[in-house]
Amino acid sequence: MKLLKQENVQICERADDWRDAIRISVQPLEQGGYVESCYKDGIIENVEKLGPYIVIADDIALPHARPEQGVRGTQISITLFRQGVQFEGRDTTARLFVTLAAKDNNQHLESLSQISELLSDEDVIDQILASPDRQTLYHYFETI
Repeated sequence: MKLLKQENVQICERADDWRDAIRISVQPLEQGGYVESCYKDGIIENVEKLGPYIVIADDIALPHARPEQGVRGTQISITLFRQGVQFEGRDTTARLFVTLAAKDNNQHLESLSQISELLSDEDVIDQILASPDRQTLYHYFETI
């Protein structure tokens, strides 16, 4: 199964705040029918309740919610913000939002593992963050 479709990759200049960044990052999944509109609200509610757990490293956020919070199909979207997005309670900002929608817990863990492996190399992260266009950005993730 292909975890990322090219149309789910986007580059944006900025977001108004972290909530806006989540809404923007979920938009391709919503438009593609992979999640219901309530999915982005679920992610925002989870972050408000649990803190910015989705920021997994400097410059990287992994927005996701539980399958029952509005997932219709497994897919990810990749959103690169040129300007960092600040989260309350975190000293760092996030620019790369890898938004995951997983239909069940097994796919959820499998997908997280693949994404984590790719993002474990700091040189690769630097290259991803410097992506000049959507095609280049997609190229880094197309093997997932």
